Amino acid sequence: MKVGILTLPLWNNYGGILQAYSLRLTVERLGHNAVLIDVQRDSLDTHIRALKQVKRWIKSKVLRIDNQPYYPNSHELKHISSKPRKFVERKIIPSSGHIPISYLSTYAKELDAIVVGSDQVWRPEYCPSLEAYFLNFTEKGLRKISYSASLGTSDWRFSPKQASQCGSLLKDFHSVSVRESSAIGLIKQHMNIDVTQVCDPTLLLEVSDYLEVAGIPDSHSSGGHGIFCYVLDPKEPRMQGLKEIGKEMSSEIFYIMPKAFDKNYQKSRKDYVFEPIESWIKAFYKCDFVITDSFHGCVFSIIFNKPFVAIANTDRGRTRFESLLAIFNLEERLFSSVKDIDLSILNKPLDWEKINEIRENEKKKGFQFLMDSLDICSK
Repeated sequence: MKVGILTLPLWNNYGGILQAYSLRLTVERLGHNAVLIDVQRDSLDTHIRALKQVKRWIKSKVLRIDNQPYYPNSHELKHISSKPRKFVERKIIPSSGHIPISYLSTYAKELDAIVVGSDQVWRPEYCPSLEAYFLNFTEKGLRKISYSASLGTSDWRFSPKQASQCGSLLKDFHSVSVRESSAIGLIKQHMNIDVTQVCDPTLLLEVSDYLEVAGIPDSHSSGGHGIFCYVLDPKEPRMQGLKEIGKEMSSEIFYIMPKAFDKNYQKSRKDYVFEPIESWIKAFYKCDFVITDSFHGCVFSIIFNKPFVAIANTDRGRTRFESLLAIFNLEERLFSSVKDIDLSILNKPLDWEKINEIRENEKKKGFQFLMDSLDICSK
């Protein structure tokens, strides 16, 4: 059976790319022909693109508004994402190739089933087309599954119209699973649909799978390089004080993220380019400790058995952290800011045997959900 994997557009989000890789590979290992639907936003008309560029220039150069978000245009996004995108194009195969959302209905005719997930595919403000991620473009007969789909937040972000339309679409799914425990109640309350919770796709693979991706021989020793600070929002007040944590632990800290995109991009373009996926995986392997404000930063700390602390990012979705850490009984490692970190946690040992046992159980549950869902589709 040919199964399409649909997720958010893949550019430079390390966790997003690896969850797509993991889900596609897992479906393939279950005996199906799995293909990544490498979706992108529809291109804007020339005059709309020009208008957006003019507005950005006015805010930056004329009005000099410094506290407004400054986003890359399509050409800039391709440049800063060039290294992670190589992984998407070379390792997540087979793939549809980069296709616009408007082409999904045509491409879906080649498929027997679609699995949508994981990441924050059902978070309205993140979706290039919310209804598309509830598979409104499919024809009757194509089987629809969600695997570990995420709303991202603990509050309901759908408008009444979106809830009605997407709820109606979801009723046509053969099986529905979500990533966060909070999503179970929200979907039941607002859409009257029962769903199950399964782990993020990245947890379906083993350490050895990621070592192979990164080109690290199993014989190499792990650790020894200090504290890996995988931080998405380094300028935020909650993230200040990382150097002090390094001093407290008598350990060097290191980063991998490029300079945050801003209006100075043209002055030093290379400083804004994201490192390859392989380098990101190697950072977890070689570090001794992780400090992160990323959901997948927590996930890969668990996968690689690295002690860590997490700084909750409320805007990006705190419930994602809470749900994940609750599964592994690691709630005490979540803080609101670096300054709030309980220093006793830094040297507190973790029961990796117990954590790995939980991870194995979650993996089995995820595999079973996919096997049952795809078996339904095969009938």
